Amino acid sequence: MRRIRLLAFAFAFAFAFAIALGCAAKRAATTVDTGASKASYIFDPANPALHLDADVQFDRPLPDRTNALPVYPERALREHAGTHREVVRIVIDTAGRVSQVLDSPLESSEDGPYASDFRQSVESAVRAWRFQPGYLRKVAPGNDLDGDGAADYKVTTSFEPVAVYYDVRFTFEIVGGRGLVTPR
Repeated sequence: MRRIRLLAFAFAFAFAFAIALGCAAKRAATTVDTGASKASYIFDPANPALHLDADVQFDRPLPDRTNALPVYPERALREHAGTHREVVRIVIDTAGRVSQVLDSPLESSEDGPYASDFRQSVESAVRAWRFQPGYLRKVAPGNDLDGDGAADYKVTTSFEPVAVYYDVRFTFEIVGGRGLVTPR
């Protein structure tokens, strides 16, 4: 009798294990791939903010921490499209909103069968981005507090918000079955 119980237990365990293994295999086969993303800004040596008079300072727009980044397009991910680079120039208006999304003159985006899907993903994300606006500030020397003959700070005499552009590079990749967007 003990042998029958032991065999029944072993059979039940093996049966349960086989069912669990079969279910696990089915769950793995129906997993939907997803992704995350990052972006990098491209330095523009022709940027006019690099050539300002000594009494003018530029405060660049700072991105909001809640800016959503693009996702790897579903159709391209489903078809395992692979790596794709998308580069855009965004124009940030005086209210801190992205007013234009253009092709970057500094680098080119890649072509391919899903290029429009990648571009749409980037445009959808960056059009919702928000920034603290950029400013041009007129400054004057402050007081010499430590007596060394040089001003210890600058005083802002006036400021005005300005539209600013950034060139941004997105690299889409599939890593481990997941769509990722990286700053390279």
